Amino acid sequence: MKSLRAAVLLGVLGSVSLCAPAAGVKPSAKGTATLEIHLVVTAKGRELFNSWNRPKGKPFQVEPVKVAERGPFLSAVVLFEGCKPDMSGNCDVDLDIVAYDPNGNVYGEMKGVELWKGKPAPDSGYTQLGMDYMGIVIEPRDPPGTYRVTAVARDRNARSEANSSASFEVK
Repeated sequence: MKSLRAAVLLGVLGSVSLCAPAAGVKPSAKGTATLEIHLVVTAKGRELFNSWNRPKGKPFQVEPVKVAERGPFLSAVVLFEGCKPDMSGNCDVDLDIVAYDPNGNVYGEMKGVELWKGKPAPDSGYTQLGMDYMGIVIEPRDPPGTYRVTAVARDRNARSEANSSASFEVK
């Protein structure tokens, strides 16, 4: 990582227990679906984490950032469905997250962090919030333009991977 013009931070979520059913999908057996991921960059990370860890009945709607202000903390989070459980019923999925500035230069990166390791596979048809996420802060001297964030998740048990990306503007 660079000297962090943007404060790109690694955060680990605490015990994540809530799984939300995917729209129109009935849950069935554990871990039968193929891995799918969805990367979201949001300015409401704290609210998302609090809602996920302490659900109050109504699912939290994750709002992606379209235009980011300079200074506030952004969270690049990965929601996923499906992972292949091992003989103990646990998944082994790691994650790379890379942020790029408008010139295509690496702005920050996290390699081989945990998406879902040593934890029971979520029920099929349910969306789960991944464990690690990237924090991003756009600083005053950072260039304006489109910032892009990519995520690659590797399901070690299924020997497969899934990709997702998100982008936002900085004026």
